[in-house]
Amino acid sequence: MILWQAVGGLLTGKHILAKGPTSGTRFTLGAAAERYQDRYWHDREFNTVEELRTVADLAGFSLTTLAVAWVLANPIITAPIIGASRPEQLADSLKAVELKLDDSLKQKLDDLTAEYRRGDSLR
Repeated sequence: MILWQAVGGLLTGKHILAKGPTSGTRFTLGAAAERYQDRYWHDREFNTVEELRTVADLAGFSLTTLAVAWVLANPIITAPIIGASRPEQLADSLKAVELKLDDSLKQKLDDLTAEYRRGDSLR
């Protein structure tokens, strides 16, 4: 089961909806670019990222760290898959190993991402 999918770096904050897809990313390269845009480049996804960013800021963590920590806090996940293409992208993900989410923060993240865990049939 996929609980969280940080597609094409949406959770890094490098993309801005109004500016269009960032050059050199999965949203612009290769045959899958159009599929990525059709599936993920929407107000709903960007609004969710902004809500999650607010939660992360209030908790004092980067959005990436918080997202990976949330995945690690779910007992049905045996191993999170981290999609880094450069070593420097690992820093925030690795910080998540030391982060234990309190129950209220985990519940807030569960609530904000519930619709994404229902699968693609609703998209």
